[in-house]
Amino acid sequence: MSPRSEEFMAEARERLAVAGAALETGAFSAAVSLAYYAMLNAARAALSEEDLYAKTHAGTWHLFREAFVESERFDTALAGRAEKTQQLRLGADYEAQRVEPEDARGAVTLAEEFVAAIDALYAS
Repeated sequence: MSPRSEEFMAEARERLAVAGAALETGAFSAAVSLAYYAMLNAARAALSEEDLYAKTHAGTWHLFREAFVESERFDTALAGRAEKTQQLRLGADYEAQRVEPEDARGAVTLAEEFVAAIDALYAS
């Protein structure tokens, strides 16, 4: 991976680790937010490897679908679930919606799968 892509992946891994810690302490909203940003940064890392960049979250997910899902380089269901986590994060971050423990656990587990899949995509 390029240095810039590695920076995105380092950020993804850090947020994933902190998401796990937040989950353990019962900070479920924080866990969801951190898990979502772990996936977003991993997606940005993959896009960076293709010299693709987006300014927005929606743009990132759109480019990711075009570059990786439509070309069948990345699992459709996994990418879709990652993108849909944004709605849960928005509710938690901006609407103070209560996040159920199982939803938080699901988001963190999904982020672990997503980040691992991006790692596998670029394993040498």
